[in-house]
Amino acid sequence: MENKMNYTKAIILLVSGILAIAASRWLGAESGAYGFLIGYGYAALVGGVLGIGYSYFKMQKAKKGEVTQ
Repeated sequence: MENKMNYTKAIILLVSGILAIAASRWLGAESGAYGFLIGYGYAALVGGVLGIGYSYFKMQKAKKGEVTQ
């Protein structure tokens, strides 16, 4: 099985990041999970955005390559 980034994986990362940040805000800084949720949330959020960009540009490159051949 290949490990490729696609829109589905990127959206899942993006949504999980948003949920983790929302949960950390809801639980508050007193919670023991606050640091983990903030760290994971922002990392997943950035990973999701980068994954969407990567998938978009990869698809554009594939379309451009198909037209010229």
